[in-house]
Amino acid sequence: MNERAAALAKAKERIVKLRKAMTEKFVKLASEIEALEACLPITDSREFLVARCGLSSSELKMYSEFATKLKGYEELLQQRSVNYEVLRGLTNSSKTVREIALAKIASGIRFDLTDLKVVRRGVADSRLSDFEYQAKASKRAMLVSARKKAAEAVGRFQHGTASLLDKVANLPLVTSKASERKCVEAISRDAAALLPIFETIAGADHPTELTKAWRDVKESARRKAKVHSLLRALAAPTNEKKQNLPIHAERLRNGRLSIITNLARFAGNNQYMSLTVPGPEKILTRLPDERLRALELCAGAGGMAVGLESAGFEHVALVEFNKDAAATMRLNRPDWPVVEADMTSIDFSEYRGKVDLVCGGMPCQPYSEEGRGKGKDDARDLLLQGARAVREIQPQAFLFENVRGALFGKHADQIAAFLKELGEAGYTTQIVEVNTQDYGVAQNRPRILFVGLRADQRLRAFEMPRFPERRANVGDVLFDLMAANGWSDVNNWAAYCRTVTFELQDGTVVQGAQASALTGRKGKSQQKEGLRWARNGLSPAGLPDEAPTDALSREVGPDFVPGITLRMRARLQDFSDTYQFVGGKESVAKQIGNAVAPRLAQAAGLALQSVLRGHRFDVEKMLWPDEPASGEQTRVGVAAPALAPDLQSVRRQFA
Repeated sequence: MNERAAALAKAKERIVKLRKAMTEKFVKLASEIEALEACLPITDSREFLVARCGLSSSELKMYSEFATKLKGYEELLQQRSVNYEVLRGLTNSSKTVREIALAKIASGIRFDLTDLKVVRRGVADSRLSDFEYQAKASKRAMLVSARKKAAEAVGRFQHGTASLLDKVANLPLVTSKASERKCVEAISRDAAALLPIFETIAGADHPTELTKAWRDVKESARRKAKVHSLLRALAAPTNEKKQNLPIHAERLRNGRLSIITNLARFAGNNQYMSLTVPGPEKILTRLPDERLRALELCAGAGGMAVGLESAGFEHVALVEFNKDAAATMRLNRPDWPVVEADMTSIDFSEYRGKVDLVCGGMPCQPYSEEGRGKGKDDARDLLLQGARAVREIQPQAFLFENVRGALFGKHADQIAAFLKELGEAGYTTQIVEVNTQDYGVAQNRPRILFVGLRADQRLRAFEMPRFPERRANVGDVLFDLMAANGWSDVNNWAAYCRTVTFELQDGTVVQGAQASALTGRKGKSQQKEGLRWARNGLSPAGLPDEAPTDALSREVGPDFVPGITLRMRARLQDFSDTYQFVGGKESVAKQIGNAVAPRLAQAAGLALQSVLRGHRFDVEKMLWPDEPASGEQTRVGVAAPALAPDLQSVRRQFA
């Protein structure tokens, strides 16, 4: 058996097994509900199942009917792996239909929802006389033909509307009277051709705004009536004297946006909706004067805060429990209102009405892939405390960052509780996957963002910008720091870092070495972690005080891979070289490793500005104000060495 056949055989075995398991679960659930209804009053059991178990009324009805209508057939249904749609259909079918369908299933033939519909139709037809059957068949054929012709009419209407909208949109570009006359006549002809098609689709009898019936019809009927009246008015010049055409041209110019809006919405021509905006929307390359207010939880060393500051946010409070991290923020931003306290002890209601954004990088250790992943059982987990802060403050939006491991199945109940709390507080939550490497940071650091917006504040959808073409590599980013002590192999090291390849989560292979997520560690790294880092030209072990030297390289030998100092770690995390840290080496390493990369936070902040204030930014220009756009010639971090290095030996050394 070849590999393809073997793979297909294994896939078939797995799929059949899973289908059977799904049917078994359905039957077991129906049995559980039957047992519950047997020992509780029907109203109490249904209230419990809906309120406490999350079943909908339709689901409850289906499972209850399964217990009565398909009792005794459980083994057959499991044996044949009958799917959910057929099971639901059987519970909604008559006794005759069920008996025929179950007989077909028992015979072993393939039976799906289409087959069940055929059985239903056959049973219904068998009860009719010859005359009734012929009448039903004729009606069915006419309905099929009518649906086909209606679909064709809708297609013609959409195509004709597009032509008409083009002419209306271009009317302001016409300069001469002769051209204007021709344009108005063409619009009139298009409208006259569309009118009978519209009446075929939507009818010819519609109320007008001057009639009493107008107040009693639904909004959808009013829209149809407006379009009908509009088409009749646009078609009128074809039946009038030519001297009236200039009057119609002026009316068209004045009512152009209204015409486009009504026709485009009704016909579904979305590409014309942008024409309803009177003028082009200004794209900003600098922040507006008005600043949004943010309250940040678990602010750490201030990585997210620095980014949000650059995105136009002013902090009303930065809550941080760790004294070294709080001191780091005060050292770098003396005017920041740092609150050194345990957030679980804070009553956030005093900030209600004073904050636009609640944000923070909640502790990731409970959900980290590298750690034990104890989730809600970890004392450091503060997700629900973050939800409490949102509920008490009621900001316009929230932004929480965490590790990808939070979405693993074992944490589903805690994440569900977190999202439920936020939903009950009045917010819709969006989960966005990001990676710092898409923001010019030489670090492969996948993360998730929980972004929430109040329904009454949502102007447009939150869209996180990404710039994968700006991906940096550690060779360019750390070159000057690695060369600080005259390490003679630094050019070879940088060249290797530029040329090494690695694979992204989606399988894409890209070039340029990336650091892995930074952690604070004095001791040795785990073997697999060390190999992963070494392949990217770095060693995560220890916290060296200074850049590599030739003496150290000779001492270690041919397997030497440079370690990274605290300043190198800070640069890899996108902190500026002037940003200072307070505390011992291990404390500083943890502050850096736990931080949110400022440029990532800035990108998220600008996206939130767009949602909350309706601004449009040239985000790339604002993230890299002193560099050309990614489509232009980009900055090269380090000049190539005078003599080309032996890349093969370099790869052997650092890989």
